[in-house]
Amino acid sequence: MRIFSSFYLLIFLFSCYTTDISTQKKSLCDYKTEDSREVKKIISINRGACFGTCPIYFISIFSDQSAIYHGKKFVEQIGEIEFKLSEEEINSILQKANKINYCQLEDEYFEHISDLPRTYVQIFDKKVLDYYGAPKELKELEELIDNICFRHIK
Repeated sequence: MRIFSSFYLLIFLFSCYTTDISTQKKSLCDYKTEDSREVKKIISINRGACFGTCPIYFISIFSDQSAIYHGKKFVEQIGEIEFKLSEEEINSILQKANKINYCQLEDEYFEHISDLPRTYVQIFDKKVLDYYGAPKELKELEELIDNICFRHIK
């Protein structure tokens, strides 16, 4: 009887074993740039106000690799700045979006808490509001977009 109990315990323990989540998770998203004569907005980030000094700006990235930054308040650069991104920079953002399954994220991460800035991220037709409670992967995507774009804005 003990042999059977031990056997079932081992089976139960091995059935609970999983490998690293990053090797299990296959992306359901397939964001990539497409060859098209029509210029479309493919990526954007919009950082909103809070009651303090949160930076307020938006950045739009287009399919022809052009981008526009518009700084409103509490940023180093106020006003509109046009710049170009490389194909590699745009692809790194899209690859990150694919890796985190951006297309499967909730449309809103929101709680009724006051004084937090709203951040909207849009990749193609999918727009996500990050107000409170967003997964760290979304925060990493936001940071990647900012880091790539602010290299060109200084």
